[in-house]
Amino acid sequence: MKPGRADRICALSLFALGAGLGAAFFLRMPQGARPSIQDEAVYLLQARMLASGRLTYPSPPLPEFFEAAHVLVVPCYAAKYFPGHAAVLAPFVALGVPWLAPCLLFGATLALLFLAARWAQLPPWAGLTAAGLVVGSGEMVAIFGTFLSQTTSVALVAAAIAAGTALRARPTPLRAALLFACAGAAGLVRPFVGAALAVAAAAWLLHLRPRPWRRFAAAALGPLAVAALLTAAVCRATTGSWTVSPWTLYARQYMPFDGPGIGPLRPAEARQQLPPHLARLGEAFLDSRRLHTYARLPAEVQRRGQIVEDLAPGQLVIPFALTGLLWAPLWIASAFALVFFFLQLTFHFVSATYYLEMYPWLALAAAAGASVLLRAAGRLAPRQWAPLLAAPVLLVGLFVTVQGVENLREELKRAPLADAPYARYEPTFAWLRRQRALVFLRYPPEWNPNLDLTYNEPDLQKAQLVRAIDLGPRDAQLLPWFPDRPAYQLDLANLSVQRIR
Repeated sequence: MKPGRADRICALSLFALGAGLGAAFFLRMPQGARPSIQDEAVYLLQARMLASGRLTYPSPPLPEFFEAAHVLVVPCYAAKYFPGHAAVLAPFVALGVPWLAPCLLFGATLALLFLAARWAQLPPWAGLTAAGLVVGSGEMVAIFGTFLSQTTSVALVAAAIAAGTALRARPTPLRAALLFACAGAAGLVRPFVGAALAVAAAAWLLHLRPRPWRRFAAAALGPLAVAALLTAAVCRATTGSWTVSPWTLYARQYMPFDGPGIGPLRPAEARQQLPPHLARLGEAFLDSRRLHTYARLPAEVQRRGQIVEDLAPGQLVIPFALTGLLWAPLWIASAFALVFFFLQLTFHFVSATYYLEMYPWLALAAAAGASVLLRAAGRLAPRQWAPLLAAPVLLVGLFVTVQGVENLREELKRAPLADAPYARYEPTFAWLRRQRALVFLRYPPEWNPNLDLTYNEPDLQKAQLVRAIDLGPRDAQLLPWFPDRPAYQLDLANLSVQRIR
């Protein structure tokens, strides 16, 4: 079934709706520092580097003053993440509107899910239902009000499912290339997502009848080869090795226990200690990894399955999603979800955010399940009884709609508080920026390790404000590197500022 003119109009409308909702989240925030967690600050730093035409910068002088969570300061100044998401943010960072990228990605996700449903031979209302389930999920809506990489990876999953369903409807080399390009791009954003998409795409290509995979081998392998070369080049530029990723190097430096793995920890010493204000973050990750054992795996599978279930606006969505597994045109989405779920089991730390890439499958499967049940009611019952059989499906739909609207209202109310952890310090930093200052940050002993304020601009010499960790008497060693800047010490416990030069 090829989407018609009405479908294209509907997809464009969903794109506009999603972009508008995303904008509503960002524009309702108070002025100030927009990130709410460390990862967002890191992605924005990486995007600024890319916007300036560079993947990395030279190590800052005396790197121990500039250590921050998830940032390498040696052998270069760079993020520990692959740059796929930052590359999406970079053009918008250059234009001064970085928040616009997640908004457009939200709109693209809704439009792509609708088109995937139509390519999968579902009726238009089912495509709208899938998009509505996304809008009604508090976790999904909230993530598109952030700069987290899930905004890009979720959109790429939706694009891959749309490309896969289109490929099934009419196999062409271009559609095969688009499907595998989504997998390759996702690997540069979140590697587990890319790996799961590549496996699902390969299985999908082999599953197609008549078998076109021999003709499409180049179309499939080409994008993956390009992605692999880009990945190796990023590793080489960042770590000096073609095979050591930035994440791996960061783990070796600070947290050798962090990363995929189940069972006993292999003994390994960190090359250097985390800064004191981040020490408890390392301890929390170590405790999480120690608990990730094979004995606990069955309970962990159940817990993580519950996390995925709770993403939906109401648990009544799940029976419809299970029914939707029967819908063959969407099996590529199911294959991805299954592979991704088990890949994530190898990682010790988890939250709902880590499973958002499964939600496009869940939304489409639920919409397909509703369509299957309504079609069955129409076929199996006399015309006069069909509405009665369809009534439970419609009632569940009404309940889920009400719950979804309530979730959306709650997230819109929460939006003005999204950057609260950083906003408290922003007026002080704004004043320091006007001074073009070098500021030494004194973190109190009981500092929240999930809040890091030592993020800088890529080019420290040109930055309006240079932030450094207060190392006591050693602060004097850094002063000659920034001779033209006034220097201050900021006590983050009470926001008192003391000039030291």
